[in-house]
Amino acid sequence: MGNSLFFLMCLPVILLINFINNDFFAGEKTAYNNPVNNYTRLSVEPKCTECHTAIVEKKILHAPLKESCISCHLVNIPDHPEKSPKGLFLTKKIPDLCYTCHDKLKKEIDTLRVVHLAVSDGKQCMNCHSPHSSDEKKLLVSTKKEICLNCHDKELSILGRKYTNIKQLLSKSKVIHSAIEGGCSVCHKAHGSEYNYLLISAYPKGIYAPAKKDTFAFCFECHDSDLLELSKTTTATGFRQGKQNLHFVHLTGEKGRSCTVCHDAHASNNKFLIVDKVAYGKWEFRVNFAPTDSGGSCLPGCHGLAKYNRYAQKFGF
Repeated sequence: MGNSLFFLMCLPVILLINFINNDFFAGEKTAYNNPVNNYTRLSVEPKCTECHTAIVEKKILHAPLKESCISCHLVNIPDHPEKSPKGLFLTKKIPDLCYTCHDKLKKEIDTLRVVHLAVSDGKQCMNCHSPHSSDEKKLLVSTKKEICLNCHDKELSILGRKYTNIKQLLSKSKVIHSAIEGGCSVCHKAHGSEYNYLLISAYPKGIYAPAKKDTFAFCFECHDSDLLELSKTTTATGFRQGKQNLHFVHLTGEKGRSCTVCHDAHASNNKFLIVDKVAYGKWEFRVNFAPTDSGGSCLPGCHGLAKYNRYAQKFGF
């Protein structure tokens, strides 16, 4: 009698728990809060693409899609598609699902000093990659340049640092850095990097840095390092007075000026990607660069009017 009475007292609680698990959150069900054993692994491949034709129309198919849709999706056939699309779930959250196959990438990202925000923000992996098919290599959702400009189409502020609206800069500038034609990944790593600004090799932060080849390794991926290391040259740079290398003058020593003090890495309205203004703390001063056929001149805040002529009969030329 006592046991029966105890059961009857507990029955409302048992029913309530069952109601909560099965009905109350039915509209919120996802693969992540439902046991996998609620979904039957089918003995035959579901004919998903008979309805979902668009996901296989592109040239390059994601490898798991070639094998089976149930590589990534749990299909509750009684619910999908008769009741609603909610009968279809992912087997794991993104990006954990992606890392099931791309485990080496996960290990790499976990150890990198700088990780691209796109990896963890919003749609995460799907910010840049299609999970099904694409006409672009690496299953990118569009061209490399277009993908980057989908986010970099506004001024961004991340961890206290402001990032330029690159799309606007490129559209309004007369001179575009030629490296950009190959896509942003020519200079930047897509997922993360050991180097500042997601660069492919070393480049310093700030205005000043020791004038060493390794410090500016990124720039010397393309440019001749002689412009940093030779005091006199006629080939390493056009920025010279006769033979005197004016890059060497500006960069030499433990307090050498960073390249981006005078040059914009992406685009500019001035020849040689010279910037209009130089930021120095809270101040900005104009560079006032004026090119000529034989050289040019500038009048920035750091020195008075200075002219250079690469054909000058000086300095042993």
